[in-house]
Amino acid sequence: MEPLIEAFVADGGVLREAEQLGLHPVAARVLANRASRAGVAPDWLLDFALRSLDPPDGLPDIEVAAERVARAVTERETVALVTDADSDGVNASAVLSRALIHHFGHPPDRVQHYIGLKLTEGYGLSDAVCDRILESASRPRLVITADIGSSDGPRIARLAEAGIDVVVTDHHGIPAQGGPDAALAFVNPQRPDSRYPDPLIAGVMVAWLLLWATRRHLIARGRLRADSPSLRELFGWVATGTVADVVSLARSRNNRIVVRAGIDQIEAGTYPCWRALRPHLGDAAKPLDASDLAFGIGPRLNAAGRLHDAMAGVHFLLAPDDATAVDRVAVLNQTNETRRAIEKRLTAEALEVAREQLRQGRCALVVFLTDGHAGVQGIVASRIMQAFGRPGVCLSARPDAPAVLAGSCRSIDGLSMLDTLQALACNEPGLFLSYGGHAGAAGLTLRQERLADFEAAFESEVAHRLRGQVLRPRILIDGDVPAGGIDWALLEGLAAIGPYGREFPEPVFRSQFTVLEAREVGAAGGHWRLALRHGGVRLGGIWFGAGRDAPVRPGEVVPLVFTPEANWWQGQRRLQIRVLARDRSVAHAAAS
Repeated sequence: MEPLIEAFVADGGVLREAEQLGLHPVAARVLANRASRAGVAPDWLLDFALRSLDPPDGLPDIEVAAERVARAVTERETVALVTDADSDGVNASAVLSRALIHHFGHPPDRVQHYIGLKLTEGYGLSDAVCDRILESASRPRLVITADIGSSDGPRIARLAEAGIDVVVTDHHGIPAQGGPDAALAFVNPQRPDSRYPDPLIAGVMVAWLLLWATRRHLIARGRLRADSPSLRELFGWVATGTVADVVSLARSRNNRIVVRAGIDQIEAGTYPCWRALRPHLGDAAKPLDASDLAFGIGPRLNAAGRLHDAMAGVHFLLAPDDATAVDRVAVLNQTNETRRAIEKRLTAEALEVAREQLRQGRCALVVFLTDGHAGVQGIVASRIMQAFGRPGVCLSARPDAPAVLAGSCRSIDGLSMLDTLQALACNEPGLFLSYGGHAGAAGLTLRQERLADFEAAFESEVAHRLRGQVLRPRILIDGDVPAGGIDWALLEGLAAIGPYGREFPEPVFRSQFTVLEAREVGAAGGHWRLALRHGGVRLGGIWFGAGRDAPVRPGEVVPLVFTPEANWWQGQRRLQIRVLARDRSVAHAAAS
């Protein structure tokens, strides 16, 4: 489907503010575009000082939670860490473990890790995970959750009834029926009574803030010196979980600060895991950025939880030495390759089903895969959403309960997936067995006989919420680049205002190029390596997923929508553009 190409429109006052910051002129416009959409000041987006991080004080129940964790450390209690199976949860598990053992001096044998096996135990703090905790030979006295818990009230009640205190840290939306009442503390910036100024942080960041508050309690108790090592050295893990969970990098200054600081730590190789990963993140001379976390580190950690056991990711992140880290990253790489093969097959199948629904005029695309895989449903749902510019849902039967369907949902800008599911649950009680998530992504389970009911209700609700909106893939451009305007000064100026991610997307421009060469590349084809001329300068280009037919031909003068980037090889860099689309909406003057 041809994308709809639209231009950012910056507020005039915001643009003038950005232009006063001493940036490259194009970078100033890019910054103004994002600041205008986010409703923040341009200089606010460039404040990366660690002192600007919001302290944990406004989080609900934070003092109760921190006091309980400090008491567990003081009394050397067995503590169980229960986290989600995705990169956010895996990094949170590493952060909590590292802080408890290496910063707070807790005995390693009194820190337990629990992550649900997605294919057999389901999501979150499931009954199966509760069973494992309660059957443990050394039953914990305290459970700390991270990135889960808001929707797990009944399981938390089970643990509380068994005499186990539960401290919930989470960032997901809170169910309409309320949070986990049986928890000793429920630390979530999404709570309506939260005074913490940033509800957009990731689950790993909420866990880190609990540790910050706990450290203060331990210092006050005399258990830690005031000059003990800073918890900021854990930002590599916080950054990875934050980027992988696709939270806002525009409306949350906390996210921007920890991602920038974390990238620096990963690049410096502060832990064995980062040193083992570095050879897999491109040329050694290439500076790392948020895309390396999103597409290089995050998928490797996610793959373990999607296909097998997410604890493989935790063990890698906590590897004690370089040799162990190298061995463990090799396992993650192999699992990730398996995940990619499964994803490729199921995505192709899902897109065919979605195309048929598109021909039927659907606003929402719901795909049931008879031979699906719970581990890749979220990725497949994202591919559906990206391809057709519509909310996408991918479902398949649970292996342990074939009569139950589990699904992942991904939404477009302007539609909160969590609000939509909550409306369905309110309008049709009993439709879901469970659901939860964010505005942009959610998960659900329902009985297979209710699939048709869900499809109809979901389509009706989405159509109502998106009435009048043109549903197509969209590309927002930052402006036109004049001939000869793509140079190293531009790239360095754009890098200075990063990190880029959700709500602070990579810069996208439009310009016209003369095509010199076009050749298909990739093992399966469909990608094109280009040689282009732009204002007398020869540039390389890469166009991923353009199809088997040549998208452009030598000699053509074509308007292209693109992101400029550096192509690194053997320590050397070359300017190139990553082509996103051909702009067929406007005519351009001939190229020089």
